[in-house]
Amino acid sequence: MLRKFFAVMISAVLLIPFLSPLNAKADDITGITLEKEIRTMVKAGIMHGYGNGVYKPEKKVTRGEFVTFIARALKLPAGKPAFSDVPSSSSLAYGVNAAAAANIVNGNSTGKFNPGAFVTRKDAAVMISNSLDYLKVEVTYTESPFSDINHLSSDEKKAIHKNVAMNIISGYDKHTFRPDERTTRAHAAAFIYRLLVAAGEDIKPEPAKPYQVANIDKSGTLTYASTSYNSFEEAKQAMTSQKQEVVTLNKKIIYMKANSGLVYAKSKSEATVNLYTDPKFKTIKASVPSSAKYGTTELKYVTSTDQFVQVYIGGENFYMKLSDALLVPFESAKGRNYYENVNGELYHYLYSYDKNTYIKYNAGLAPAFMSKNQKYYSFDGAIFYNGAGKKVGTAYQYFQFLSARTKTSYTAAQLDSYIKKVLAEKEATGLAKYKDATKKSKLIGLGATLKKVEAAKRVNALMILGMANHESDYGMSDHAQKINNLFGIAVYDSAPDQGASFKSPAESVYALADQYMNANIDWKGGYLMPNTWRAYGSAPGTKANGINVKYASDAWWGAKVGGHMYRIDKALGRKDFGKYQLGVTNAAELNVRATPNGTIRYQYKLKGMPVAYLGQSSTWQKIVSDDLRYNEGYINSRYLTTLPIAK
Repeated sequence: MLRKFFAVMISAVLLIPFLSPLNAKADDITGITLEKEIRTMVKAGIMHGYGNGVYKPEKKVTRGEFVTFIARALKLPAGKPAFSDVPSSSSLAYGVNAAAAANIVNGNSTGKFNPGAFVTRKDAAVMISNSLDYLKVEVTYTESPFSDINHLSSDEKKAIHKNVAMNIISGYDKHTFRPDERTTRAHAAAFIYRLLVAAGEDIKPEPAKPYQVANIDKSGTLTYASTSYNSFEEAKQAMTSQKQEVVTLNKKIIYMKANSGLVYAKSKSEATVNLYTDPKFKTIKASVPSSAKYGTTELKYVTSTDQFVQVYIGGENFYMKLSDALLVPFESAKGRNYYENVNGELYHYLYSYDKNTYIKYNAGLAPAFMSKNQKYYSFDGAIFYNGAGKKVGTAYQYFQFLSARTKTSYTAAQLDSYIKKVLAEKEATGLAKYKDATKKSKLIGLGATLKKVEAAKRVNALMILGMANHESDYGMSDHAQKINNLFGIAVYDSAPDQGASFKSPAESVYALADQYMNANIDWKGGYLMPNTWRAYGSAPGTKANGINVKYASDAWWGAKVGGHMYRIDKALGRKDFGKYQLGVTNAAELNVRATPNGTIRYQYKLKGMPVAYLGQSSTWQKIVSDDLRYNEGYINSRYLTTLPIAK
């Protein structure tokens, strides 16, 4: 059934006034005559802004843009490719092809549409007239008395008469239409708005789409652009073109510029979240804490999609599930981890996102390039940047990357003397948890056991003591006091109050060596045994390599254990520091040989394995063997990267 509208000629009036100046207004359309029409078209999703309150109402509109507005307004179904100059890859292809299929536009004699040409008032009139035909709107009109349209084709003149009759496009005065004048975005919005009103169409705001783009201020407040999107890729492109800072999905930030912020491990239900080696989440390499109680791990943001978040920590890129990640741009971060040179020692300050507080630990020696009383930033404890994001230097902590297969220079008596000294210091703090530490600590007299295990099991006694100090709080933790568990053995984030029980502290040390460091049972692979499922290198390490990968969820566990080793060594005369030159392997499936070019003793399947050098060699480097069957081995030097050590 045709909808019939009758109209009479109205006096030609100027419908295209000058636009008002912006001054200090919130956007560039507030107060202009066609503000209502533009805002209605934007809210309906027919036109889009440029972000930050910019709509460019005076900008001239191209043929491709205008017909795209019409296609959106009329909700035209997709059409087949119609013109040789409108490739399917063009953002305007849908609108142009849909309008062509609906007989709203035609090409020229060569089969081209000229989408980049500016649309004139007569072009707009023809497209609007064809749109009225598509909508089956019958228009009764009389000829307009414009003197400047006589040279136009009969179809163009008819289209102008119809538009004037429907009050969609009018003239400048009684005799002037200006058919060749270019159409602005404000005019285009008004023409299409009036088309829909004349056709009796209900102009509804576009339903909210899940993806949006926004800017964020220092308080964390998001200011959203006016347009929302159905896909991540659309929103990502809009973020770039509109110079916005983030993409959100259902109001949660899911994308930022590369390396522009932080990621916090933030699970809704779990104490830890997994770090994967691939974006399909097939292989879990490590986990990190994600709760307010045990810490919300801070990681470096690399990039993301609507499927994953890529992060960096400990020297390696990982992938996280979107649901486990909280993205925070640098400019809105209330705090973040940082390092500081405190009297020549490196202190790491860890920020609690949930509590807005800091805790700190001593990681070892501060690198020589660090000035005092300045903040430095690093996501691996080795490569450091200043507050401006400029790299200032690289330095690794010696004990954090020292092979556990090396031996300490200290005797049992010397280790016991340190234990007595540190317990006295703890007791002197007056803290309740260290009351009577010099009498009650489960570390008292442990030196002989540590040296026996070092000799028999080839696990460095200094590292074992460093682990015990850290895991048992100097032998005063509940696990140590009640069940002689010095190392958090079988204590998991999901059940922190439980754990393995031992008859004595010494038994706990042997269990660590036999069942965890040197285990060769498949389901219980040793941390120091090459190529077992737990083996990522025989040093305390990071989340990229070392014992830290699987032993503890704490991303900085290896650095903290290394810090304990540093302080023990410092107290006993620094006999261990710098004893070995350290490196990491830089190739996978790397053979360790009995002699240079000799028979293969074992292989490192993964790269990044920490090793301790024995002597110097230009071509083949002798190293301390991780395999218990051998004391040393040889690796071709080109497959090793020597670590610069903080001194």
